[in-house]
Amino acid sequence: MAALCEELTLCGLTVSGVSSLQGVEAAGDDDRVLVTEAGRTVTLYKVSDQRPLGSWSVKQGQRVTCPAVYNSTTEECVVVHDDKVLRIWKKEDVRLDKVFKTTLSAEVCRIHSLPGAEPLVLFRRGAVRYLDTLLPDPRQEIENVLTQEEAIIWSQMFVEDGQPLVMFITEKVPDLYVNVWKARFRVPLRYKLQAIQEESHVLNFTANVKKNAASLLILYSTGKVRQSLVPLVESSDRSEIVLSLSSLLQLSEPVDSGAMTLLDDSHLATLTPSATKQKDLLCIWNVSFQTMQECKEFSQRTTHQLWNYHNTLYVPRGSKLRVLRYICEPSSLASALGKAADSHRSALNSVPIVSWGTVTESKTTPGKRSKKADSAPSHLTDDVSVQSRRGEDSGDGGCAFEVSLSDLQSASEMEISALVRKAMSSLTLPEFQITAGKMGQALVDRCRRDPKFNPQSALITLIETRKLSYSLCPDLMPFGLERSDVRLLQCCLRRFIDVPEAVMCSCLKMFLSTGDDILCDAILKTASAESYIEVEEEASDIADNPKEPPAGSVIQNGFSPGGAEDDSCDIQTPNRAAQKAEKKTACPVSLKRAVLLNTIVTAAYSESCLLPHLKDLTSDQVLLFLSYLLFLYKICNQQLTLSLPGKEKLSVTQVIDWMNLLLDANFTVLVVLPKAKPLIRYLQKCVHYQMKLYSELNKIEGSLCELKRLQRPCEDNGRYSIEVLELY
Repeated sequence: MAALCEELTLCGLTVSGVSSLQGVEAAGDDDRVLVTEAGRTVTLYKVSDQRPLGSWSVKQGQRVTCPAVYNSTTEECVVVHDDKVLRIWKKEDVRLDKVFKTTLSAEVCRIHSLPGAEPLVLFRRGAVRYLDTLLPDPRQEIENVLTQEEAIIWSQMFVEDGQPLVMFITEKVPDLYVNVWKARFRVPLRYKLQAIQEESHVLNFTANVKKNAASLLILYSTGKVRQSLVPLVESSDRSEIVLSLSSLLQLSEPVDSGAMTLLDDSHLATLTPSATKQKDLLCIWNVSFQTMQECKEFSQRTTHQLWNYHNTLYVPRGSKLRVLRYICEPSSLASALGKAADSHRSALNSVPIVSWGTVTESKTTPGKRSKKADSAPSHLTDDVSVQSRRGEDSGDGGCAFEVSLSDLQSASEMEISALVRKAMSSLTLPEFQITAGKMGQALVDRCRRDPKFNPQSALITLIETRKLSYSLCPDLMPFGLERSDVRLLQCCLRRFIDVPEAVMCSCLKMFLSTGDDILCDAILKTASAESYIEVEEEASDIADNPKEPPAGSVIQNGFSPGGAEDDSCDIQTPNRAAQKAEKKTACPVSLKRAVLLNTIVTAAYSESCLLPHLKDLTSDQVLLFLSYLLFLYKICNQQLTLSLPGKEKLSVTQVIDWMNLLLDANFTVLVVLPKAKPLIRYLQKCVHYQMKLYSELNKIEGSLCELKRLQRPCEDNGRYSIEVLELY
C-alpha cells in the first residue's frame, strides 16, 4: 500500500513555466537537497525547515548547463556552466567566482553522484569519466562514442555489486538505444529498443537495477507504460541486440507530456495532465497489480518534472517547488485491492483504539466479551468491529477495536480526550498521521456547529504527538484564530513545520493585540522565560519612552547607547559591581505575551513569503513587537550570550532577523511616525557600536594573520610554554 502523507512548499522559483528547474539532487543527508534553477542559480535547502542553507550564482552572461550535484566523499558541490566550465565548492564558500574552476576539453551532458560513490561525468558524445581522473588533467582528450546524429535524452546512475553504473538513452531518429557504462566493462554495453508502431512518441524514462539486470520503464504519449529488461552482463557477441518491450500499465487517457519515477520495486509515481488540460494528476500505482493506490489533483498546471529522494517527491508547480512525503508498504494482493487489515483507506473512515473493556484484562478468548466490556457506554460499542491482527500483536493479549468517527460527534469532551489518548497508543506511523488528521478535522467541524463545544485538551494531545501537520488538518489553526485560543495556536506553531506565512502573521497579530483577560486565562508554560523577563507593574513602553543610559556608559559586545556622534572605538567592560547596580531592563509586554511572541520568533518561515504579510501589521503592533525584540537583544548583550535559556532556544540571530524583517516591511511607516523616532534612533546607535566592535575584531584578525605569515625558526620550548604576542 502507498499513500501521500503531507505536502509543503520548499521554496519559490524565479522562473515559472516549462522547465523551471534543471534538477533537484540529494545533498548528503535525508533532509537536504541541491536545487538548480533553469538559469544561473544553485541553492542548498534544508527540507524540514523550508529554508536555504546557501545559494550560489554564476556571473551575468554565464549559464548553468547541467544540474549541480553533491559529492558526499569530499562534502563538495559540483556544477558545470557554459557546457565545459567545471566549478567545485564547499558550503562555506560565498561567491562562486572565487571557487575552484577548470575548463574541460569536451562538452558535458550530466554529472551523476550517489552517496558513497565518486561522481561520474557523462559527456555529450557518450564518454564517461570519474571526476577524480579529470581534475589532474582537465584538458585530456575525450573520445566520441556517439555519432553527430545521436543525442542523449535521459541518463541515470546506479550502484550494482558495489560498482557505479551509468545508464543513458540516446536517440538517433527514429530509433532509441540503451547504453550502459561500468568501470569493469571493456566496452560499454549497447542495445536497441524495440520500435512500437502504435505508440506516438516517448515522454519519459525511469529505471531500477537488480543483480545482472536493469528494469527500464518508458512512458508513451498514448498513456501506456512499457517495460524492458536490460542485461548487465558482457557478451562476446557484438551483433546488435534488440530489447523487447512488454506492456506494464495503462493510464486513464492519452497525454501530451508527463513524468514518472519508481518509488520501490512495486510502486510507480506518474505526473500527467488530466483530460480538461487545466489540472495535473500525481498518481501512485502498484505496478505488480496495475492498481492506483493514491491520486492527488493539482489545480495549477505543473512543469511535468518529478524527482524522488528519501520517500519525498519534488514537484515544481507554478512559481513554487512543492514537497510531498509518501510511504510505501510491501506489496500484496490484499493491499492492492484495499482489503488489508491496516490499510490507510480504512483509517480514513474509522479510528482504531484500545477497547474500553479489555484495557485492564489479562487475556481474552476469541468471541468472548468481558464484563467490563458489557458495561461500556452504548454509543462507544455499537459500531465496534474486532481487528484480529492488532489483537494478536498486542503484548497483553487484549483485542483492539475500531470506533467510527461518528462517535466524535456525540461523545462528551472528557470521553473524547480519553478516546484520543487510547487511539494514540494503538496507532503507528504513518497510519496515525492520516487518522489524526481525520480526527482533528472531525473535532473542528463539531466545534463550528456547536460554539459551546471546545475539546482543547484533545486537540492539543493530537498536536503534541508531532505526527499532525497543518496540511493534514488545514482548518485547525483558522479555528484557533476564530476562538482566540492562544494556547492551541502556540502548540501548532511549535509542532507544525508547514504553517503558511499568512497564518503565522495572523497569529502574530493576535498575540500582539489579544486582551490581558484572555492571556490571564490561558494556560501557558512560562518557566523558561521567567529567568530573563522581569515584568514591572508600571513598565513604560520602550517605543514611547526609550530609556537611554548616560553617553559615557558602555555595555559588552560593543553595545553602547551613547551618542552616535561619538567616534571613540575604545570598548570597555564595566566591573561586576556596576553590572549588579544597574537596574534590570523592564520588558515592554507581559510574561505570557512574551512567551507567545517567542514562539513566533523561533518558528520556521520563508523571508520572501513572510514580508508581504508583515505589512498588514498596524503601527502600534509593529512598535510593540520591535520594542520587545530590542529588549531581547539588550538581554543577550547584558548576559554575554548568543542564546537565551529555555526550550524555545531563542537566539540573538533570530531576534536580529526579525528586527530586519519588521524594518524592511514597515520602514516608511516608522520613518513618518513621530512616536517611532526615539526607537529608530536607539536602534541606529546599537548598529553603530556593533559596527565599531566588528571593526576592532577585524583589525585583530588582520594582525594575527600577519603574525602567522612570519617565517620564524622553530624553537623547542619544551613540553609547556607561554608566549606573549604584542600587537601594537
